[in-house]
Parts: sequence; structure tokens; C-alpha cells
Amino acid sequence: MDKVLVTGASKGIGKEIAKAFLQNGYEVYGTSREPDKINDKINGIKYLQLELADEQSITNCFNMVKDVDILINNAGQSQLGSVESINMEKFKELFQINLFGMIKLTKLFLPGMRKKKSGIIVNIGSLGGHFALPYFSSYSASKYAVQGYTQSLRYELGQFGIKVILVEPNDIKTSITPEFFSEPQSEYGMIEQKVRESLWEAMSKADHPSIVAKKILSVIKKNKPKPIYAVGGNAALLVFIKRLLPDKVIEYFIKKKYNI
Repeated sequence: MDKVLVTGASKGIGKEIAKAFLQNGYEVYGTSREPDKINDKINGIKYLQLELADEQSITNCFNMVKDVDILINNAGQSQLGSVESINMEKFKELFQINLFGMIKLTKLFLPGMRKKKSGIIVNIGSLGGHFALPYFSSYSASKYAVQGYTQSLRYELGQFGIKVILVEPNDIKTSITPEFFSEPQSEYGMIEQKVRESLWEAMSKADHPSIVAKKILSVIKKNKPKPIYAVGGNAALLVFIKRLLPDKVIEYFIKKKYNI
């Protein structure tokens, strides 16, 4: 039975991924910052504590599992606010969780995968790593970084039979919302609120997170998976259009979408 580790498995996309793998016969480990506080645990999933901002927590999580066949780096956070509204410590915190913590965890599992000459690493990015979004500077920057890191890692590990895949969800309907930074009286305040309202509206109409889980299950079975898969709504079409249209046109449509 293949062993799978899904980070951020207590809710949202991670929960659906862990559940889908369990239903398909995998041995599933799921992480959470506070696994003891999960009220709706899924029977059969082995929950582990993981705080990606804490390197010792990352090492402890690895030591509990030691070896996996599939690593799904899903855990992450988001921030919404102007660059001036978000202090540098918060920028660094987001990168630690969305990028550096993921890299640390992956590095711990790589020697075992290389030794077996097999393994699958799925990193969950975001369509925000393809399209820089207004007032999501920290989040977009971290997801652009995840995209570059994942593609580079794919080149390195192919020779060892390890598959590396980036999955970039579009807006997905979950209870997870960005940490909001705003000063209502500032010159940015009104626009920040417009962007926030646009986000709520988009998420209310978005696909269920199970669509991401289904995509991953289908992708990992491919002998030669593509480097990147966009999923949710018209994500694949948007990525294709971005290759064709000038940057100024893309910028115009993003401004229009967020009412700025």
C-alpha cells in the first residue's frame, strides 16, 4: 500500500485530497497545526502535528513518517492588503509557510525517494502564481516562487525516477480566507475593501475543493505527467490565453475583475 503525506489536511483542499486518497486505498497521513482540535477527523487518516513556520516541528513530522511514496505539499496561507499595509515580518512569515517550510520538508524526504528511485511530489501552487493579483503582493510573490522552485526541482529529480508536479488551483470554495491587512482611513482602504469583496464573490461561485483532489489522483497515474496543471473553473483557459495576449491586456482585465 503506497504511503501518502498531505500537509494542511484538516480542511479545505487538503482535507479533500486526503479523503480522496484514503478512499482509493492509500495509507494516508495528514498534517495540521493543531490535530487535537480537529472536530471532524476522517476515520483512517493518521493525523500529525506540523507547523511549517517551525523547523523543529517539520523535523518531528518527518521522523513520525520517515518515508513516503507520495508527498503532497498543500499547506499554505494567504494575505490580502497593500504592500504598505503588510509589515516585513508578515511578508517573511508567509514565505516561511508557503515556500521555505515546504522546501525543508521536501528535502527530508528526498534521500529516501532517491534510494528507491521512485516517488511523487505534488506542490499545490495557485493561479495567483501565474497572474499577479492586486493587493495580493505577498501571496502572489510566494506562489510565483513555488512555481519556479517546483519546475527546477523537476529537472533535478527526473533522473531518479521521481515525478514532480505543480497543481495550480483557481478560486476554490473553502472556509479558508486570507489574513486581511487594511487601514480603512488610508488611501488604499477603499480599494482594499473592493478587492476583498470581489474575492468573496468569486469564492461563493467557485468549484468545490474535491475538484483539486480528483485532478491530483488522475495526474499521479500518468507515466509522464505535465509540469503544471491548472484546475478549477476556467483556469486552464486563462493560462492558455495569458500566453497569447500582451501583458497590458492581461493587466486591463485583472483591474476590471477587481474593480480598480
